[in-house]
Amino acid sequence: MDPKKWLVKLFATSFIVIGLPVFGIMGFNYYIDPLWNYTHANDFNDYQLGFDERQLKTNYINNHDFNYDSLLIGTSRITYLDERAFTTESVYNYSLSGLQIEEYLPYMKYAEKKNGKPFKKIFIELYFDSANTSKPNTLNPPQTYIETSEAPFYAIKSLFSESTMHYARFNYDISKANHYDGARSYMRNNIAQTTYPNDDMEQSWQEFKKNFKAESAKPFMYDHDYRKKLQAIKEAFPNTELVVFTELMPAKRLQTILHNDNRYEAYSRWMNEMVDVFGTVYSFHTVNEVTTNVDNFFDWLHYYPNVGYLIIKSLENREDQSTIMQAVNKGNLDEYLENVVVDIDIE
Repeated sequence: MDPKKWLVKLFATSFIVIGLPVFGIMGFNYYIDPLWNYTHANDFNDYQLGFDERQLKTNYINNHDFNYDSLLIGTSRITYLDERAFTTESVYNYSLSGLQIEEYLPYMKYAEKKNGKPFKKIFIELYFDSANTSKPNTLNPPQTYIETSEAPFYAIKSLFSESTMHYARFNYDISKANHYDGARSYMRNNIAQTTYPNDDMEQSWQEFKKNFKAESAKPFMYDHDYRKKLQAIKEAFPNTELVVFTELMPAKRLQTILHNDNRYEAYSRWMNEMVDVFGTVYSFHTVNEVTTNVDNFFDWLHYYPNVGYLIIKSLENREDQSTIMQAVNKGNLDEYLENVVVDIDIE
């Protein structure tokens, strides 16, 4: 055979055997885009698994036209707040599962850097256990996710990944079905959604009580540097209004925690330090029609998105009377701490 023809045939065969499958995988991974490196949307990527929110939301910031008035940051609870529900400003929801107190500042600074200007407001959910050093952070530091997102050719190289292919196929399947039966999926525009059932609340409540009894037998390991970490957050954003608020949780869970003397002592210190640094803290630690209705929650940590709309409404209208939120400052802190413990049925 003519050597030239043989080489042509070899290259053609190699392309068919190797090239086409590779380009097919890359094309499929790009089309579904499970890593949020691109901006396109279609019927087969409108359900996205938030398998690594730190990487995904950082990728989103790095690869989209990032221009927002304000920022919202907190834990997995806050992922269920629809950023589009803010009526007076554009807000990016940079909330992340299990966010630790030492992670807040790096992610907030990165978001401000990519925004190109200071945010008008940063809405910050702080939660009681963020001051507990006995709950260690096992995740990579924020800089790891930031450097990964900004690495040269990261978006392109990720299209070759077997892991990317795995999540692309998963997202394709749930998008095709228009349903995900897990606790949380995302739409392409960073909006979390869920239809997760809450039919085992009673069983999980008994499990919570058992676990809390064992946990509360040990002292609350309060982070002695917690106030310094709060102060560092405040000082890093001198031109931004910081709106600090507590997590919202079922009343039974909150009261179980606060009826423990050791936890209440740590809680009092936590509230004092937050008020001391930020002046005002907006507390959702109240017993009301939302927190006493278990239908608003799918477990004893997370509420359904409908509650998120109520939280946003309260945060946007902070001067108005709210049945689910109370403004706490130095003037009423002592009274708040006296009244936050309420006798309700916690069995």
